[in-house]
Amino acid sequence: MCKCSEGQTSRINSPWAMNSMSEVRAWKYSNKDRYPHLHRPAVYRVVLAQLLTTLCLSLFLLPLGTIHVISAFMGGLACTVPNAYLVWKAFRYRGASAAQKIARSFYQGEAGKFALTMLAFVLIFTLVKPVEPLSLFGAFVLVQSINWFTPLLVGRRQ
Repeated sequence: MCKCSEGQTSRINSPWAMNSMSEVRAWKYSNKDRYPHLHRPAVYRVVLAQLLTTLCLSLFLLPLGTIHVISAFMGGLACTVPNAYLVWKAFRYRGASAAQKIARSFYQGEAGKFALTMLAFVLIFTLVKPVEPLSLFGAFVLVQSINWFTPLLVGRRQ
């Protein structure tokens, strides 16, 4: 509260204004209101498409047996989960003022994606028995090829 020139009190219209209990008010504007031109990137659709492709391929291989289904599902997840990590890590920051953070996040995301992919295959070959290699690597390659269609999945914002 502040005193006006006529002795009346009025609220300060500021994001940092104090309320009657001397607590800091919550930030008044969300980032969407402050930066309307910075949208969340649509690359999350690519991860969703990879996950749906993994599920559909696994169901498609159901007549061949459970070994093929499990192997294809594991191969698809070995691609989808590391890619989801990359998308989460690389697209956390937006705007020109965060250029260094964006570049650092991309490098960390790619390194993490590589490490998670290696870890996924190590875990698959050590913990999952039996594994059908053709289904495993076929699903991995098919799900990885979804990245070729990124321009179609992401599209252009108007």
